[in-house]
Amino acid sequence: MELTIQQGDLAFAAGRALGSISAKSPLPLLSCLLLDADKTGLTVTGTDLDVTTSAHVPCEVKTAGRVAVGARHFHEVVRKMPKGTVTISVAAGQCEVRYGDGKGWSRFPTQDAADFPRIPELKADAKATLDGESLSRLIARTAYAASTEETRPQLNGVMIQGGDHHVTFVATDGHRLSRSTRKGDFGGLGKDGLIVPSRTLQAVSRTADEATSPIQIEVAAGKRQAGFAAQVGEYRVRILTRLLEGPYPNYEQVIPKSNPRELKAMRSDLMEAVDIVASHADNVTRQVRFAVDKGSLGISSATELGAGEHRIAAEYRGDPMEIGYNATYLLDVLRCIPTEQVMFRLNTPLAAGVVEPVGALPEADEDLLCLIMPLRLPDTSG
Repeated sequence: MELTIQQGDLAFAAGRALGSISAKSPLPLLSCLLLDADKTGLTVTGTDLDVTTSAHVPCEVKTAGRVAVGARHFHEVVRKMPKGTVTISVAAGQCEVRYGDGKGWSRFPTQDAADFPRIPELKADAKATLDGESLSRLIARTAYAASTEETRPQLNGVMIQGGDHHVTFVATDGHRLSRSTRKGDFGGLGKDGLIVPSRTLQAVSRTADEATSPIQIEVAAGKRQAGFAAQVGEYRVRILTRLLEGPYPNYEQVIPKSNPRELKAMRSDLMEAVDIVASHADNVTRQVRFAVDKGSLGISSATELGAGEHRIAAEYRGDPMEIGYNATYLLDVLRCIPTEQVMFRLNTPLAAGVVEPVGALPEADEDLLCLIMPLRLPDTSG
C-alpha cells in the first residue's frame, strides 16, 4: 500500500474510527484501525463488534492495499504531525508515515488485515433521513436518561419510533425519563421502534453536529442492525451498530395523565439553587428537599457534610408539599430544557412528576417531556 494524503484528512478519519474502539479489548485486532486504500481514497475503520465506524477520505493512491495498525498510538502520533501532505507506505510488516516534506517519519507495527473482523453488510429493510442538527438535538435531549446498569440492557439505549407524522426518541433508567419528538414523515423507521445503544448515539451525535448532508438512517430489523451515514464536507462517515434486544417498557403508561399541582420557576434560578444546595447532599442519594408553597420554592439539604437552603421565586398551584429529588438527575433534566421557565406537574411526594418547558420550544415542530421520580424523604417528625 502506498498513498499520499493530507494530515488533517488522515487525523479526521483515524479520530472518528477510534470512537468505536473499546479502551480494553480481549482481541488484539479490536485495538486496531483498518486502513483500506483503493482508487476512491482511504477508508479507516474501527470496531468493537457491536459498533463499527468507518470514515472515507480523499487521497492519491499509488498502490491499493489494506493494513491494520494500533488505533490509539497511530491516532496520537498522526494528530500531532504538522499540517500538510503525508505519505503512507507499508513494507516488511511496518506502516511508515512520512511528513513535513521529509522532516520526519514514524513507523508502526502492523497486523494482518485479513484477520480484521469482517465489516457487516447492512441490507436495510427500512430507511429514513433526518437533518444533522435535529438528530443531534433529539439525542442530547434524551440519551442522558438512558441507564448505565447491565441488569436491564434494553434500557442502555434510546428507543426510536417512527411514524407518518413524527419521530419519537425516548430514554429511561427507571428513575427519570425523557421523550423528545419531531414532526415529519418517518414511517420507514416503524412504530415498533428500535433501541439504539447510547454509546452508538454519542458517535452519531458527533457526526451529526458537523454533517453537511442529511443523516441517512437504515434499519435491518431482522438482523437487529442499524446504520447512520452522512457527508462531513468531503468525508463520508458511516456508523453501524447492533440494536439492543427488547422489549422496551411501555413508557406511555408511566407518564402521569393528571398531576394537579403545578410549580413554575425560572430554569436558571432553579439550576443555581439545586447546584449550590446539592453540595451538602449525601454522596449516594444526592437528595435535595423541595418545599413548595404559593409564591416561593425552598430547596434544602442537610447531612453530616453540612446544611443549606436556597429560596427562589416560583408560582405554585396546590396545597403546600415537600418532595425529595436526586440533584444529579434533576440537573440533567433541567439542562436539556431550552426555555427560560420550566413547569413541574406534581401529584404526591412519592409519585412521578412531569417536567416540561413553559411556552413553545425554539423549534416549532418539536416537543419535549421529562419525568423524574421523587425520593422518599426521611421522617423528621421524631
